[in-house]
Amino acid sequence: MEQAADITVSEVRIPFRDIDMHGHMHNAAYYAHAEAAVASLWRHRPVGANDPVYFVRKSGCTFHRGLKLDDLARFKVAVTRIGATSLTFAVAISMEGAPVADVEIVWVAVDPASRQPVNVPQAVRDWLKSFLD
Repeated sequence: MEQAADITVSEVRIPFRDIDMHGHMHNAAYYAHAEAAVASLWRHRPVGANDPVYFVRKSGCTFHRGLKLDDLARFKVAVTRIGATSLTFAVAISMEGAPVADVEIVWVAVDPASRQPVNVPQAVRDWLKSFLD
């Protein structure tokens, strides 16, 4: 019997477009791939009729070692905080079991019309609890 895929994990083979002139992945590409990993998890959330939209409020990255062309990187997403109006995601990037970088992304929920912060819907909060780290 086939096992269900872990929706918190994604893998990326580092493409040429992400490589700088020194043969390492651009710093900004770590954020782009981490955000894509969060978006991959986010696709599975419960959707409500009047859901807010989410904006990145803050992000940060701690680098441990660089990635290069064709490296196969693993992105593991966890939820580290569920606030009233914000969500904090941690993305652990590794290669062959060794840490590469740790990215933190903080989203704020906002009303689509007013762009003012609103509470994260309870259904989303309940769903995210299973991903708390």
